[in-house]
Amino acid sequence: MMAPRILLFGVTVCAALFALASAAPPSKPNIVFVLVDDWGYADVGFRNPEIKSPMFDELASTGVLLDRHYVFKYCSPSRASLMSGRWPHHAHQWNIVPQTVPLGMNLNFTAMPAKLKQAGYATHMIGKWHLGLKSEEYLPVNRGFDTMTGFLTGGEDHNTQRVQCGTDFWTDKAPDSRNGTYDAYTYRDVVDSLFEAHNSDDPFFLYLSLHNVHSPFEAPDEWVDLYPNKTCTQRRKYQGMVSVADNVTALVVKHLKATGMWNNTLIVVSADNGGAPCGGSNYPLKGCKGTFFEGGVRSLAFANGGLIPEKMSGTKVEGYIHIADWYPTFCKMAGVDPSDSGEGKFPVDGVDAWPLLSGETTGSGHSEIVLGFNFSEAQPEQGAIIVGDYKLIVGSQKANRCDYLMYSPLDYPCSQGPAAPDCDPNCLYNIRDDPLETKDLYHTQPDVAKQLLTRYMKYAEEPRDRQDQGYHVQGKLPNAAAVACPFFEQHGGYWRPWIVESEFGTA
Repeated sequence: MMAPRILLFGVTVCAALFALASAAPPSKPNIVFVLVDDWGYADVGFRNPEIKSPMFDELASTGVLLDRHYVFKYCSPSRASLMSGRWPHHAHQWNIVPQTVPLGMNLNFTAMPAKLKQAGYATHMIGKWHLGLKSEEYLPVNRGFDTMTGFLTGGEDHNTQRVQCGTDFWTDKAPDSRNGTYDAYTYRDVVDSLFEAHNSDDPFFLYLSLHNVHSPFEAPDEWVDLYPNKTCTQRRKYQGMVSVADNVTALVVKHLKATGMWNNTLIVVSADNGGAPCGGSNYPLKGCKGTFFEGGVRSLAFANGGLIPEKMSGTKVEGYIHIADWYPTFCKMAGVDPSDSGEGKFPVDGVDAWPLLSGETTGSGHSEIVLGFNFSEAQPEQGAIIVGDYKLIVGSQKANRCDYLMYSPLDYPCSQGPAAPDCDPNCLYNIRDDPLETKDLYHTQPDVAKQLLTRYMKYAEEPRDRQDQGYHVQGKLPNAAAVACPFFEQHGGYWRPWIVESEFGTA
């Protein structure tokens, strides 16, 4: 019983020392965050030689591999954590699905780009938003971005940009008529335009939120043809989509270097969650998108740029980082206060990750990481917390698909991996000694399980009307399709804010 207590105390001490780290990168560096949608842990060339991703491989091999980078188990909450610096349950854990759910990231939050604008940054977004669109207040350009080109919902056809009851392609405050082209190709054009217009002496923030490799699995023939017919069609399309994501990222890097901006740039690349069921491979991890197993929440991630100290080139950071940490990290780099307290919102949970990236420390800045708390998607009271070397998963993770509990092979979904046990009722793993989560310790180490469950349940003392903005069951989210879809039809067939009475006037 003493060992886990010493461990938990040690983590707290480590966090305190981490907070004392004072060194910082040069003021107001350029910041690029690339978010790859539904990207499997193994779906990159340096983990699977079948994948052609030369830029991702170069960035990881010459930069810093973030080996313990954590996200939520699916799309929108990870994005809310990134943009707000909060744990998912302090932002929201529901996915905005169907797309006409009239919810979004809490308007009381000061979003990351709004913070950076306070420091004089040019702030740009390309790609998937998925943080609300019911009224104009939720649009990216009203959350701090100077410009935005992409789509507002959570997924659509890559070629036609059709989703549900309309076409979703958007620039700034109006629909964009460039729909009908493979989305990543349009994004490349936007990248060119942004760098052509930008004064390289001014601080620059780009949020490149790629739609690839989210379903539907679609890629132009020139990319699918890179992969021989030795695997199934779906896998070849998925591989092609990874190569497209790599290509767009390479274009950003090319511009950063050509304009002389690279030496004062930090670029972070991450998945928003694990590879999806019947989609990406999370080999050798257990589980996938939609679960709190490592395959669902331990994301493929790495950082590079001229800002990374030379001593860190080609290294692997094993300290815990949560996607919420980039909010305070980028704020401190920009020289703005990362706090965001106030009425109707939880304070920022993230911590500055720069001491890990710079090699100042190897320990995590967190005494615990709350991966999720008490939310019902398909099973009651799901959640997970990491404390020290241990991870507690609360509730069953099986959600109507056998592969949720699978160890996926490298060529998934062309072949299936072995099934693994579900949590009964909870799971406990030592994720340092057992990163593949093969040994459930919940019943064999009851003292450790009790300590983690106690820490997990302390979040039950928080105001429930603020957790997840008061919506606690995915299946009970409101749906405005009966209002929104006719509105789109009357306004050119494009997705757009459909609640027109707001402080911003008429949509």
